[in-house]
Amino acid sequence: MVKKRFTLIEVVVAIAVMALALTGYFALSQSAVNRVDKAYNKWERMHLLSQAAEFCLLLPDEEAPEIPPEIFESSRYDIEAFYEDAEGLPEDLNDLENQAPLRTLVLNLVDKNTREVVDTLRIDRISYNDSAGEYE
Repeated sequence: MVKKRFTLIEVVVAIAVMALALTGYFALSQSAVNRVDKAYNKWERMHLLSQAAEFCLLLPDEEAPEIPPEIFESSRYDIEAFYEDAEGLPEDLNDLENQAPLRTLVLNLVDKNTREVVDTLRIDRISYNDSAGEYE
């Protein structure tokens, strides 16, 4: 009886087709891993900024607070928080009588190694300080 076997050329072609398919699969999976890593890094930065923003916005004054390590837990980043005048307001809204000024909380996420600003979050907020320095 004659047994039907694969020829050498058939085996080589099958291996080549499988190698091409695996190459495409690995390229797609590496691209997906890179996208997931990039998305996680963006989420982590925004999460750290939002934690710092919540802490700063709960404070009644505009002094740049020292954020406790329990609130801002990061070994890679530091946070810089400060207030500045709000920009881009129409002139008829500035200096109105009995109107609390609009201020902007600026949070910079700074890389600890390079001291480079990695991300920034800006939040407009009303300043409730009156002229005597007390809160209404």
